[in-house]
Amino acid sequence: MNDPQMDRRFDTLAVQVHEWTESAIALDEGHFPSELLSDLEDLIEELKAFLEDAGAEYDRKDVTELFVTPEMADIIQRFPRVRRQLERAWGSGVTDLIDEEGEGFSELDSDED
Repeated sequence: MNDPQMDRRFDTLAVQVHEWTESAIALDEGHFPSELLSDLEDLIEELKAFLEDAGAEYDRKDVTELFVTPEMADIIQRFPRVRRQLERAWGSGVTDLIDEEGEGFSELDSDED
């Protein structure tokens, strides 16, 4: 059975990833603020610490899936620095999954037109 305290901590981190994503998606293409990049780095470190503390209750996939969204696909396409940071932290497999998620989202948009 999952530890309720770990579940709350995971939920809090998930909200932080979502909020960071919302802030980044609102930016115009071009310069990505160093402060947001630093915030992402801090968030990744918190997620890695969470994984260490969680033991068998959560695994890397639980955490990396927080980043696999159509919004994050748009962000890493527009801002290569974010892509590089995610690749350094989680490996290129995560950015590949993010790209795939973005492609699926684009296909849905095309179907609606």
